[in-house]
Amino acid sequence: MSRLGMLYALTEEEVGKLRAVPEEERYDYMLEEIEEELFGTPRGCELDKAWEGIQYCLGAGRWNEENRVPTNIVFAGEVLVDTEDEIITLKTQSEVREIVSYLRQHNLQEIIEQNFWKISDEDFRYKDNDGLDHTLGWSEEILSFYENAAKENCQVIFTVDF
Repeated sequence: MSRLGMLYALTEEEVGKLRAVPEEERYDYMLEEIEEELFGTPRGCELDKAWEGIQYCLGAGRWNEENRVPTNIVFAGEVLVDTEDEIITLKTQSEVREIVSYLRQHNLQEIIEQNFWKISDEDFRYKDNDGLDHTLGWSEEILSFYENAAKENCQVIFTVDF
């Protein structure tokens, strides 16, 4: 169980192809078609296991899946896959633009530093200085990723397997 989170910027055509796949096959499709092509490119943003800490910090130390800025920057969005083992959520082009605007006005690293210690010890097992450094380090590329996605008129999916 990896829990490694990823963000991918998809064109409208790529989103259409993903939606055309039956839900129970979408995660495998994403691994074979989307990840193969976009991992390690400007249209992919690796979050490692830090995605969970980032999500808590965006919710002021609480888990929040509301599909609005800032809580949709990582996890939330339209749910395309939701199983016990896998999640894929989608942010539209307009949501991507809202996220860029928000991240340009609010420093994500400062948000993480302000909210990291507010996360409940019971909810998050990586709550120590190493966990904070890990969360900060993996969050550094999020703004540039979203800026590129907006520039290319892409939608964004978040993926994670448990």
